[in-house]
Amino acid sequence: MRFASSNLAFISNAIAWSFLVALFFSIAGSNAFADVLPGAACPPGFTCFSIEPRDGACQHPAVVLDEQTKSTRYEGNPFSRAYEKACIAKTSSSVTRHGTELHLKLGNGATKLYKDKQSKAACETGPNAGCKTYLLYDYFPEHGLFLIHVGYDESQAWYLVNQIDGKEQEIIAPPGYSPNKKWLASVYATDGGGDGNNGIDIFSSNLDPARSGFHYRPKEYEQWEFAGWDGDDRLLLKVTWWVGDSPELVTWPAEVVHVNGKWQLKRLPPTSPRP
Repeated sequence: MRFASSNLAFISNAIAWSFLVALFFSIAGSNAFADVLPGAACPPGFTCFSIEPRDGACQHPAVVLDEQTKSTRYEGNPFSRAYEKACIAKTSSSVTRHGTELHLKLGNGATKLYKDKQSKAACETGPNAGCKTYLLYDYFPEHGLFLIHVGYDESQAWYLVNQIDGKEQEIIAPPGYSPNKKWLASVYATDGGGDGNNGIDIFSSNLDPARSGFHYRPKEYEQWEFAGWDGDDRLLLKVTWWVGDSPELVTWPAEVVHVNGKWQLKRLPPTSPRP
């Protein structure tokens, strides 16, 4: 099996997206397209942000294409207390909120506390360097994992918390399972700099430290995108970057492959055969 050339892939995606967008808007007469899934190509003329997987138990607002702004957007605030309240209900009373405090009941009998740095009202007044909020964003009951979103003034962080002992795994974005739920992976791209929120994370779904994970943060300009899984040990990606001294950005297929107990990152020129 071989990757198609970048030009052919672009033309194919352009034709497919142009037809689907035109069909939807002609039928629905709406400013928004249907829910956009992780790994979907961004249609020509649109600006799309990274779309996280939806493998947890909690619901989140749909990500749609907006015809007026030519961009993706959420149909609602993904960090609202309303979404968190519905998510808490999925945890079988293992999580409770008391004002600015988020309490996680752990399997070892302890309680893990996350407390906002300022009150909810103060944080809603606008950008505030002293504002730090915690929110239950998702829950993975099969492996007992809480996904906590940490919101700052102009940045964010994510923690997966083990329901048994409260140990944290910092990750770059909401994760998604490999096909047989052996691994969880996060891929995120941003043009913003300085906060480290750009790159790739892969780790065992039960946060087993004995199973080697993979954590990559680019030092140069690189935009990584999730493209899919090929089995449990090959994560398919796309990377937009500068190759050599070329002044133009190009998009290449890439993959992270688990071989002999270790993950290996490979960038594949568009015309190269896939291993």
